[in-house]
Amino acid sequence: MNAVDQGLAHVIRHRPSATDSQVEGAPRITRSTTLAITGGLFGLALMMRLWAVASISFPLTEGSAYYVAVARNLVTGRGLEIDAIWSYATPPLTLPRPAFELWQPLASFVAAVPMTMLGPTFSTAQLGFAALGALLAPLTWLVARDVARRLELPSRRAWSMSIGAGLLAGLSGPLLLSSALPDSALPFTILTVVACLVMPSAAAGRQTGVVVLGAMLGLAYLARLEAVYLGLAFVIVALTTTNLTRVARIRRVAGLALGVGAVGALVALPWWLRNLAVFGSPTPGQVVDNLLLVRNEQIFAYAHRPTLEAFLAQGAPELLAKMAAAAVHNLVNVLVVPVGPLAVAGLLTIVVSLWLLHRAGRVDAARGPLGALLTFGAIAFAATTFLFPVATLWGTFEHAAGPLVIGLIVAAAVGADAFVARVRSWRNWPRSNAWLAPAALILVTLPLTALQVSAADMQASNRERLITQIAESVPVALETAGVDPRAPLIGDRPVWLSGAMDRPMIVLPDEPAADVLRLATDFGAQAVIISEARGIHPAALRSDGAGAACFLELTAADLPAGTAVFRLVDGCR
Repeated sequence: MNAVDQGLAHVIRHRPSATDSQVEGAPRITRSTTLAITGGLFGLALMMRLWAVASISFPLTEGSAYYVAVARNLVTGRGLEIDAIWSYATPPLTLPRPAFELWQPLASFVAAVPMTMLGPTFSTAQLGFAALGALLAPLTWLVARDVARRLELPSRRAWSMSIGAGLLAGLSGPLLLSSALPDSALPFTILTVVACLVMPSAAAGRQTGVVVLGAMLGLAYLARLEAVYLGLAFVIVALTTTNLTRVARIRRVAGLALGVGAVGALVALPWWLRNLAVFGSPTPGQVVDNLLLVRNEQIFAYAHRPTLEAFLAQGAPELLAKMAAAAVHNLVNVLVVPVGPLAVAGLLTIVVSLWLLHRAGRVDAARGPLGALLTFGAIAFAATTFLFPVATLWGTFEHAAGPLVIGLIVAAAVGADAFVARVRSWRNWPRSNAWLAPAALILVTLPLTALQVSAADMQASNRERLITQIAESVPVALETAGVDPRAPLIGDRPVWLSGAMDRPMIVLPDEPAADVLRLATDFGAQAVIISEARGIHPAALRSDGAGAACFLELTAADLPAGTAVFRLVDGCR
């Protein structure tokens, strides 16, 4: 037997050996055992998330601040609105602004639940997300347990590997931070993992599986638009789980997809009707703009929106270069660096296992929930790389990568288990020592998680300090300059600044001073606040270009370094 076949024998165990089943005493799966493992994993994951919540007291991104602000307005009776405009792609451009012209509402709904009981604060929203995020640990255990069953691992190894995967999901830094920083990523990840758990049942044509998958698909759509990738993943999974002829297979899968889609559409229908009434369209309007971005600052464009002509004018070499940069960013900055050794081990395991399984004629072992998660992840990676190569640099793939991270964690647990089994064979160990694999992965994960939480805490504290300083110093300068306290302000960080200053804010476009002047005139704004240099600002307002003379830079006591405040000169409108 060569090395490949020996490795395969340890990855795919067709039946437990006498040593595994008799000497070690394989535990039986009972209801009480299942409940104990589920509760234990949930409890540990919740404790870790509460630690992260206690460390971070300010939304690190404006996206997180946006969801919390809308939840606060919803709980206090104002409804789904916000006092900030961060995009000009979708009318009506009014203040207060109807919320969710692009983003989806589920994260705000999740935050609103604990807010109704404990008060409309950021920390309250974090508690709700911590409880929700702790579900990832037992859900990951279920995915890993299915893999162990399909690979027919001996019982000791199966339990160690699957519980270890659940523990890793509870401890992994990126998954931990998604609870401490309320955002769409967490509910989307939860719903997608559940959808992948029931996907094999739906692909087999079971009615309950079709209904549950459709419901999860609809709810996932209310979290993030990437739910469409989940629907495509189901089609691929369903096509590969039947031995019918090509025509019969297509007909069968089309029927199943229609059933899943109908249930999902029923769940999303109320939201579509709301959007139709508020924005004039059931679907977001900025998706096309994001496809045509030449640079990320165009997300805030007002006078010069992205166009197909400008996009194509870049030429094929530039487009390919941006796609290559997006691929590197998605792989390295979203997966390998944040997820660390788990991502590397998971990716390596996937490549090696697919080859070994194919050689052994056991490709069916790569299916199931894990296969669905990895299929979704591959689609999301490819779509964001090739369709949104610019937008993904600001988080498009990052916010949809949670399900793939879960898949990589399970794959890493499987690979580590197979490696320990191979070492056992080399060294002739009398026991499997299956606990070594998850223990080693946990030991390398914990320091990285601690570092990530510490770094997020530092960044959030610095951001909070900056925004607080601006909120305390700028109003006095504006009042001294005669700015109407009821007039909206233009700012580079409209969501943060609006919440801190309790004033309506509109986003500063990365456009020349003449266009900023036009924006100020259209909205009746009288001042511009730039918290830090980004794009062409504040240099454009300090230049001698057209319209720049209409902006007078103000001085303010205790203004943070790098922050600039401009007042619109009277008579320039």
